[in-house]
Amino acid sequence: MGRDWIVGLALLVLPAVAAADDYKPVVCKSAVAYVGAPLHPPVVPPLIQGIPKAALDPATVTRLEAAFAQARTATRAPALTAAVLVPGKGGWERTDSGDQPPMLFWASAGKTLTAVVVLQLVEAGKLKLEDPVGKYVAGVPNGDVVTIRDLLAHTGGLFSANEDLKARAEHRAHTLDEDLKIIARHGAFSCPGERWRYSNTGYALLGKVIEVVDGRSWQEAIDARIIKPLGLMNLRVLADGDKAEDVAKLVSAKEAPIEPAWAGPAGPAVGSAGDMARVWAALLGGKLLKQETVTTAFGRLYPMFDGGGFYGLGAMAVEVPESDGSKTLWLGHLGGTPGASAVVAYSVRDGAIVAAALTGDGSATATANLLLRQVRAQDH
Repeated sequence: MGRDWIVGLALLVLPAVAAADDYKPVVCKSAVAYVGAPLHPPVVPPLIQGIPKAALDPATVTRLEAAFAQARTATRAPALTAAVLVPGKGGWERTDSGDQPPMLFWASAGKTLTAVVVLQLVEAGKLKLEDPVGKYVAGVPNGDVVTIRDLLAHTGGLFSANEDLKARAEHRAHTLDEDLKIIARHGAFSCPGERWRYSNTGYALLGKVIEVVDGRSWQEAIDARIIKPLGLMNLRVLADGDKAEDVAKLVSAKEAPIEPAWAGPAGPAVGSAGDMARVWAALLGGKLLKQETVTTAFGRLYPMFDGGGFYGLGAMAVEVPESDGSKTLWLGHLGGTPGASAVVAYSVRDGAIVAAALTGDGSATATANLLLRQVRAQDH
């Protein structure tokens, strides 16, 4: 199956639990200089050419089908969807969900959809990256200095409400008002800009910002601005309270899974790997954002957790270790929660977009890496 690298990066809907007495809350009058681990050098994403609707060559398809079967066995995934798109050549996609519905949960890999809408609103002049979140949402700790850019990049220093022990024990969806009360009670970890710390509540706040600025729900905005223009028939956004009856059930032997709709703007999407890959093809192809905006999203990359992942504005750069000691750079987003794992990324080395999502406790990243090796094999 290959190395199952950076396991911690996949768990991006329910991060590690923190308690209020783990830190002394800070009140900040301004942003401060970054003091964390070294940043990754800026990345200039390629402007990729179109993806033909044709299938990849038969030999590559045969290898990909075999790799898909291998991954399904190795991960023991009850449901698995995967896709590979190669600019200028074509694509391949496959979904096997057994007795479950064919739509899969993308967890935090869906954050990019929320971020794209925010960046589209910035391009339209309806808001600015340096706007304080308090301009749009009241009750945010340090809300007069935490900016939209900070929320996108997870540098606002905000607590993530789903880490609250009581909230986790309730095992239910929480409203934004409830989240605001939780993060206000805990207070901020750090001043904006000082450190990187993953916050799903930051993306819940971005959902509210979208609603205030765009005049419709954040779900409607994603649908109107991304899904419908791209003609995606197998990708949708979860509504509040959505029972997700068309979605493969999350299954875990480690922890009780959440209901997918609980993630809100921090994990809004369900669907096929093919359609999620097409979102990234459109993003890197200049169809959703200007190329300079996409470049901005990868212009300041903060180190995540303790692996090879770095975070920009709703997007990640991930250094994937290879067997020869080298590293391959992926540009995309990972996601996961107990019972689900997902990744969608453009491999700079392979010039291909890969997407994979599964249920169970297996690794979508290892699955994606296996698939990319089949594309690479055609060059040898």
